[in-house]
Amino acid sequence: MGLLKKKVQLKEDDLIELKREDSSNLSVKVEGETNPSETLNVKSESFDGVQEYPLQVRSKRKSQSCPQGDSKNIIKNYGKALSSFASSKMAYEYLESIVSSHGYNFVNIRDFMSWIKSQKEKINSIESIRRLLITNEDDDQEARAYKIMFKEISIIFLKYFAVNWIYNGKLMHKSAHLKFRFKMLRRIQDPEHFTYLKTSAK
Repeated sequence: MGLLKKKVQLKEDDLIELKREDSSNLSVKVEGETNPSETLNVKSESFDGVQEYPLQVRSKRKSQSCPQGDSKNIIKNYGKALSSFASSKMAYEYLESIVSSHGYNFVNIRDFMSWIKSQKEKINSIESIRRLLITNEDDDQEARAYKIMFKEISIIFLKYFAVNWIYNGKLMHKSAHLKFRFKMLRRIQDPEHFTYLKTSAK
């Protein structure tokens, strides 16, 4: 009986020792762990020395800040549209009428259309448009006829086809092109005074 009590006592002693070891291991783990609040404090302290710089504000794109568009681009767009129309099948009937009314029996309409088409890439300013409209003393008979034909076919385009071109094309500033339409018409009708086009489309 005494031997049995001794064995039970040894078992109890072993359990107590195991509990002590577990508790000591647990305390070590707790000491090694970091407190979340302490971690936050460390992070906030590490950023105290960082200097902040304001970001540079980017300027808006021209297409947004200038809803009326650039007059140079408008002139270029109109010039290319005039030459495209003058060299298109749609203009052929009008060109026949112009040739007939002026008695230009020496003019071949196909040749005129090829000529004006070759000038399209050169149109990028008021001066380049004026060169196709104003006759000079050194121009031969055919060149004079071509310029008058281009002037009259351009007037037809601006009066009857420009609105459709503006709204059905890929132009960015449609309202600006529409407002410039009558200014362009007046300049084409009187190309000698076509020296500028104000940026205001009012």
